[in-house]
Amino acid sequence: MKSPEPGYHRRSRKAVVEEVLPFWLRAGIPTTTVIHTGTKLSKLVKAYNDLKKNKNKDRPKHRMDEEIFKGGLQEIFDLAHSSSLQRADMKDEDKEFLRSQREDRGESSMAGIDLVTAKKVEKQVEHGTRLKRLREREDSDIARLTERAEIPSQSSSSSSSPVSTMSSPAHGSRSQRKKLKQSPSISVKDLNLISTWDREKLSVRQATSTFAAIAQVLGMDIGSMAVSKSTVHRARIAGREQAAEKIVELRNQEIPERLVLHWDGKLLPSLSGDTEDRIAVLLTGEDDAEFLLGVPASSDSTGRNVAAVVLKEVDEAGVRDKIIAFCFDTTASNTGMVQGACIQIEQELGRSLLWLACRHHVHEVILKDVFEASLGSSSGPDIGIFKRLGDRWSFVDSSQRETVETSEDLV
Repeated sequence: MKSPEPGYHRRSRKAVVEEVLPFWLRAGIPTTTVIHTGTKLSKLVKAYNDLKKNKNKDRPKHRMDEEIFKGGLQEIFDLAHSSSLQRADMKDEDKEFLRSQREDRGESSMAGIDLVTAKKVEKQVEHGTRLKRLREREDSDIARLTERAEIPSQSSSSSSSPVSTMSSPAHGSRSQRKKLKQSPSISVKDLNLISTWDREKLSVRQATSTFAAIAQVLGMDIGSMAVSKSTVHRARIAGREQAAEKIVELRNQEIPERLVLHWDGKLLPSLSGDTEDRIAVLLTGEDDAEFLLGVPASSDSTGRNVAAVVLKEVDEAGVRDKIIAFCFDTTASNTGMVQGACIQIEQELGRSLLWLACRHHVHEVILKDVFEASLGSSSGPDIGIFKRLGDRWSFVDSSQRETVETSEDLV
């Protein structure tokens, strides 16, 4: 009998394991690695070969080993990971299915593919594919925009070529030399550009592509510039540090004697991935003076906590005695007559202040009454008639519109 070629048994074990693993993955049960599973299969084959050697022996021990082996074949070929039942990301129903399979396979079985899980996996694959395509497109745009432009020769003797004229300002006309001297330029370290990237939430790839495109439009030689994702990333870090230093410098400037206190809250993502309440605290004064005291976090958005956060920033700036008014939006947490932030701040300061409620929110209250008097009350923010109008707005002939003053319906 011809002996098998080297590596035959290893490839056979791998082929068997790859046929079995999909059934476990379909059940949503984490499995061991292919190597560990192959080792387990090798032990099972070795036990079978040992029994074959002693098949003609009639000793009680050999017969007992055969019965034990037959009983083991009735059990599942367990490929589950050793910590499967302790993992938090594994569903309870999958854990129960694994227990039942280990105890008695006849108690439960898989009727088919878990459509909910399969749909989630399909969405994850689609998202990964879409993200990969987006990154490839961004990389191709960056590569295309950052290709070294052809630099015109400075020693060209052709006077009829406009490129040669522009590349030799010393021999061109005065207006051409002036135009080249005053041509606009940008830098990766420009603070306005960095703040725009952050405000628009552009990624490093998108910011790099945008910068390269702007530089090309301005007629700059991209090939001679250091434009890369690493350069943009370092510039954004340095720009944010400069912005933070600028805020500190503003707080150290001379503050006017009469100030208006502003604050507003917003839910923002935290470093842990959750959301948290952030309160922006601002001071304004004479001659358009404006000072950002900070944007600290608050445990919640109740009036008492908001007032405590605002007053802490005021005390750190040392301007408690200079505040004569405050500006706020008309939420219940601010305007509540008992626990509102405005009341809490006045009580803490020990004097009455001028209330400057946001005109936008005040007018919303007036318009709410006008709307209810005209169209009736509403139980939610989505008004049916306006929602249907928005859905069909593309079909409206806006060229035939009339203003309210000229409409014949008012006559």
